[in-house]
Formats: sequence, structure tokens, C-alpha cells
Amino acid sequence: MENKPFVNVEYFALKKLKIYRDSVLRFLLRAIMASMFLGFGVIVAFKSGHFFHAAYTPFAYPMAAITITVAILLIAYGGADLFIGNIFYFAYTAIRGKMKWPDVLHLWLISYIGNILGAGCFSLLIHITGLYNDPTVKWISFCMHQQANHIIESF
Repeated sequence: MENKPFVNVEYFALKKLKIYRDSVLRFLLRAIMASMFLGFGVIVAFKSGHFFHAAYTPFAYPMAAITITVAILLIAYGGADLFIGNIFYFAYTAIRGKMKWPDVLHLWLISYIGNILGAGCFSLLIHITGLYNDPTVKWISFCMHQQANHIIESF
């Protein structure tokens, strides 16, 4: 099995730990930025998917899925810290004995808080701009209702 990717996981986890130790605020801002990038990607995905949904083409969902990858790329290349990725990075590094578990738990907490703060700030920004007052955003409601009905029917 190839070990280089796992060595990179440890390297990046220790790099994030160093960033945290250098500046807690910088680490928190990276976490805030991650959820804002993800929120931006979701908005762009739904807006692009709506154009195809309005034309009754089957490409609405694939286009939304392709567009959401922009958010993931923004997080990766922007140097942001998404909580879900940090779970793996820090847990793996701690299991390997390169990080202490109290550090891992603290980094997870700061990352989670930052992601929640970023999501809240982005939601407030979207609300203030009135983006959801636009009639083209109805596709978001359509998708949410469809998903909720699918979940309910599965029981």
C-alpha cells in the first residue's frame, strides 16, 4: 500500500497545529472562511442548477453537483479548514502518536466553532442581500421538499 498520502496527512495536520499555536485567531479565521466558501458554492450550485431546471432538462442535478466542486476547490486552494476534513487529519495523526489527543479535541472544537460562525455570517450576508427574495431561488425549495419527501417515504 502506498504510504506517501498518509505521510502527507500527518504533515498537513502538524502544519495546521503549528498555525494554531502561532495564532489561534488565524486558525479560527481559516475555519470561518471554509464554511463561507462552502456556502458560496451551495448558492452558486443552486443558481446554476435552476437554469437547467427551469428549462426542464435532466442536467439540473449534474450541473449543481459539478458546480459545488468549486466550493471544495476554494477550500483546498484557499487554505481554509473545514471541520469534516480536520476530523480525519487530526485523528489519524493522533492515532499515529504524532499529536496529543487534548490538542486534537481543542483543534476540532475551534474548527467547529469557526465553521458555525462562518455559516452564520454567510447566512446573514445572504439574507441582507435579499438573494432568497429572487424567484429563481425557488429551485432550492423544490430540492429541499423533494429530499424531505424521499426521506419520509423511506421510513
